Amino acid sequence: MTTFPVKKTQIKPSAKAKKPVEIVEHKNQKIPIYFTPETKRGKTYKSWTYSYTEAGRRVRRRAASLEDAKKGAKNAAEQLAEGMGRLRTLTPGEFTDFIAAEKILRSHPNMSLAAVVSEWEQAVTRLDGKGRLIDAVKVYLESLAAKEIPECSVRDMVTKFMDAKRREGLSDFYLTDIERRLERFAESFKVDIATIQPEEIKLWLASTTGSGRNANNYRSSVATLFSFARECGFLPRHTKHAAELVSKAKEKPSAIGIFTPAELGKILAATPQKFLPSVAIAAFAGLRSAEIFRLDWSEVHLDRGHIVVAAEKAKTASRRIVPIVPALGAWLATCTNRKNRVSPDYARLNNLTRSIDEICVGAGVKPKHNAFRHSFASYRLAEVKSADQVALEMGNSPRKLFSNYREIVSTEESAAWFALTPDAIPGADIVAFAA
Repeated sequence: MTTFPVKKTQIKPSAKAKKPVEIVEHKNQKIPIYFTPETKRGKTYKSWTYSYTEAGRRVRRRAASLEDAKKGAKNAAEQLAEGMGRLRTLTPGEFTDFIAAEKILRSHPNMSLAAVVSEWEQAVTRLDGKGRLIDAVKVYLESLAAKEIPECSVRDMVTKFMDAKRREGLSDFYLTDIERRLERFAESFKVDIATIQPEEIKLWLASTTGSGRNANNYRSSVATLFSFARECGFLPRHTKHAAELVSKAKEKPSAIGIFTPAELGKILAATPQKFLPSVAIAAFAGLRSAEIFRLDWSEVHLDRGHIVVAAEKAKTASRRIVPIVPALGAWLATCTNRKNRVSPDYARLNNLTRSIDEICVGAGVKPKHNAFRHSFASYRLAEVKSADQVALEMGNSPRKLFSNYREIVSTEESAAWFALTPDAIPGADIVAFAA
């Protein structure tokens, strides 16, 4: 059996050496405690010191009270007694590890090897296999950093966000739409934005906005606000914010409903003059209701035969050119005063869509969700026989065109749809359409 001698340091007492106030004993270990007051800046502080030899190195500890000194000395004596009893059985590798650990601990003089191992064991036991100790420390430090983030109420954050977006020069429609949603959110959460939890947002969406697409629209607006708050330093930068942790609501696919050429003829005949441009563009160009609502006459180029849907007005935020087919050109040509917005000057999109639904009912035609856009996609595809072309005109992918909009119609039905010009509908009210 290999043994490793431990060097003992002999300390000769001097003539002026103080007597210990107490000696702590445990088995063969004795650790004396001395009263060693300290003077700093002219003021004297009570202090007790105990010292012992460990692994050939003199260790000196200081305590603010005799009771603390006695506890520390007792703990050291117990550890020394246990260590000395096992020292003769250490393998060379174990002894090397022990010396390495002691070197590391020299930069932490208030910690013993046993205390460090004990603390590590407690932490690992509490983690219970759910991760490493260093991962737990990382999460803890991130939580401390989060506490240092400045507070900002949801209301104030909405104000900051809207001011920033107005400076970016975004469309009035976008600003009005997202501000309406965020004001509703701010009214429900009168707290610091950093304190809002994902579950709270989820419950708010379910109880306030309903489900499906409407809930997802609100979720998107709230997520945009939270991302802005994170960019501004009011939320932790390197973690997902609460809105990102809320899953999207499931959207039930709506039935693809289209109008027949006969139904469109009835609608056009019953449409009041101020709504004819909007209805005609919806039926013969397939623009989204929101795009028509934002469209300006300066973007309708009859002479060039196309409509420009600007990026800031398109749902996909990308500019596109939509051709003006002959039927649409015929309807738009009857309008001589092409200034400002194409649709009536409503404050909200809902007012326009509700009015058009009422026109359909007045014409004896049942309103259908997104029916003008669905209809255009179906009849236009039957006419040009190119999904890529129709998808490009509508601002969709070909896959979405087939899954969301296309309804099988015949070539004859397509021809009948695009033959619905003002001359073909003598009952259409186009007299003041030019006013």
